[in-house]
Amino acid sequence: MNTLHAETCDLTLGTACLAIGIAFIGLHAVRDGRSAGSNWSLAAICQGLAWILAGLDGAMPAALSLVLPNVLASANAALLLRGAASYMPAPPARLLRPQAWLAFLMLAALLYARSSHAGESVHMALGAMIRIPLLMAAIVLIARHAPHNGRAILCMLLGIDAAWTLFGAVAGLGSFAPVVELLRGALTILVIAAQFRIESDNARASLQAVAEALEVESLQLEKTIDDRNRELHEIATTDYLTGIANRRQFLARTEMELERSRRYGHKLSLLMIDIDHFKSINDNFGHPTGDRAIIAIGRHCATACRRSDLAARLGGEEFAILLPSTGMNEAQIVAERLRAGTEALQVQHEGQAVPLKLSIGIACLEAEDTGPDTLLARADQALYAAKNAGRDCVRYA
Repeated sequence: MNTLHAETCDLTLGTACLAIGIAFIGLHAVRDGRSAGSNWSLAAICQGLAWILAGLDGAMPAALSLVLPNVLASANAALLLRGAASYMPAPPARLLRPQAWLAFLMLAALLYARSSHAGESVHMALGAMIRIPLLMAAIVLIARHAPHNGRAILCMLLGIDAAWTLFGAVAGLGSFAPVVELLRGALTILVIAAQFRIESDNARASLQAVAEALEVESLQLEKTIDDRNRELHEIATTDYLTGIANRRQFLARTEMELERSRRYGHKLSLLMIDIDHFKSINDNFGHPTGDRAIIAIGRHCATACRRSDLAARLGGEEFAILLPSTGMNEAQIVAERLRAGTEALQVQHEGQAVPLKLSIGIACLEAEDTGPDTLLARADQALYAAKNAGRDCVRYA
């Protein structure tokens, strides 16, 4: 004796499948019927409506209560196949085109309507003829194209569904109809759950890939920003022609070294350097040759420096060297070596050597120096003294 009422089972399963199908289709980002999840959610909705209508048997015309539930059950199988086809890299258009499936369902409705007066075994055989080929085709597509993380469980669930449909049509399960329907309901819900797991895993993998890509882009952007910041810092602190420090960098470093020398009682010297007769070089040999002369002197100043020193181009043909922890005697030695080494510089114009001479003024830090300006001013005075003394010499303030 059955303890389950068939109509109650149909209504319960139908409501459950309808609710789950609606809930799951709301979770899918693609709701145009082109993803496996959206198709299989629609399949659950169709199956749920079929069971609800079957549970209302007696409340509707006999033909309608027979034809419509069976057509919806056929739609369930068609949507399962359509969802499986969406796993294909390039699914055939006929499998996704809704017009072909509507024509198929109209044909199924016609067949069910013509057999409405036949027995239950005929209806089950007709349902098996429609449902089993669709399920087997879906199994083949899933086995070939579905993601590995849910392929086996989906094939097993659809295979059980096809086997129960065939067994019901051959053996007849009228007395066990509630049990059969419960099994079908469980299979429908498990198919959606398995698909949801697949899409969740895929979404997790996609999000992880996006996160990794964003991390790589972030690192690349950070490197680009660091490179641009270094370039901007170099532009702001380096003379574009010679590659040594510019006036801004030299003044900032001079102020810092001046404060450090005062704090620790260290010596500090500054060389002010000017290329002699530079206007004549430009006039006689041209500005490109004048630029080459400036570059040569800039490199010459840089090679004369220690690690703690700083060579800079202040503008035009005027240069300066900052000598921390250096007194007047050491500064004079550096200046003389710098002046004498200029004669060895090779700057040519059309095979002719361009003579280069330097005038150098020296100033050392004194108590009355209030900042870089006073130190530079005294070094500039010493430079003018070297110019007035006939150039190509060193003078100190």
